[in-house]
Amino acid sequence: MNRRRFITWIATAVTSMMLVIGWQFVNFSPASSVTTLNVYAAVSLTNALNDIKIQYQNANPGVTVNYTFGASGTLLTQIQQGAPADIFISAATDQIDVLQNSNPSKIVAGSRKNIVKNRLVLIKPTTPPLSAGTSGLTGINGLTNANVTGIAIGDYTGTPPVVPAGNYAKQVLTTRGIFNTVSPKLSLAPNVRAVLTAVENKTITVSGVTKAIDAGFVYKTDAAISNKVKVVETAGVSESGPIVYPLGILTRTTVLSTAQSFSTYLTGTTAQNIFKNTYGFLPPSP
Repeated sequence: MNRRRFITWIATAVTSMMLVIGWQFVNFSPASSVTTLNVYAAVSLTNALNDIKIQYQNANPGVTVNYTFGASGTLLTQIQQGAPADIFISAATDQIDVLQNSNPSKIVAGSRKNIVKNRLVLIKPTTPPLSAGTSGLTGINGLTNANVTGIAIGDYTGTPPVVPAGNYAKQVLTTRGIFNTVSPKLSLAPNVRAVLTAVENKTITVSGVTKAIDAGFVYKTDAAISNKVKVVETAGVSESGPIVYPLGILTRTTVLSTAQSFSTYLTGTTAQNIFKNTYGFLPPSP
């Protein structure tokens, strides 16, 4: 072997060795992908679902959960207009019924289930100054008193109603025989959290007009997150329809297995402990 051929052989050998060593550091694993799950949910679930999201994503690092919160009736309209929801959680059965009973059904067969229940309460503000109507209010029937001039309530209009909490409140007032009496005092809010804010601030602005608020109807779980309101009375369970939160997976979803996984997680021990022990929701059954 002459000198030139020997040098060429050495160079080739060194190059081959470098390639062998280099290939060991090449990652042939496919690029990691993240699945996005879009959940449209009643606004009263905001705090609990945000806590649950942290736990679920920690257990499922390949999934990102995106929430859209709002009044159940508003969310229903958005879904009907093509919003990219994979899961819908309403604060009443009516909105899910609309999707399930459409032809064809927009809810995946067998996916519907109740995840939690709630109670309706009348609240009043606690921060001074307090109106005469607020100070003297000791129960739902007291809303008929002349000193009570402003009552915040979710928008119960529409079919199905825009705000289930407002519809439940209307049912309670009707059951007690005082709806027609207090109706002129009612100010309709776009969702139940807006009612909570109105009672905290003692005012609400509707169509550009600001009105004083003495009290309002929210869920028990909404009242529990505020230190600016107190519960005056809890409505009886028989005074309105059952306050349940049904979940349905939309047939439009392209991430069905992830939606099923999250649905199962919501009725599992970790999520139910957050719902019940941290925020005061009631178990979905009986």
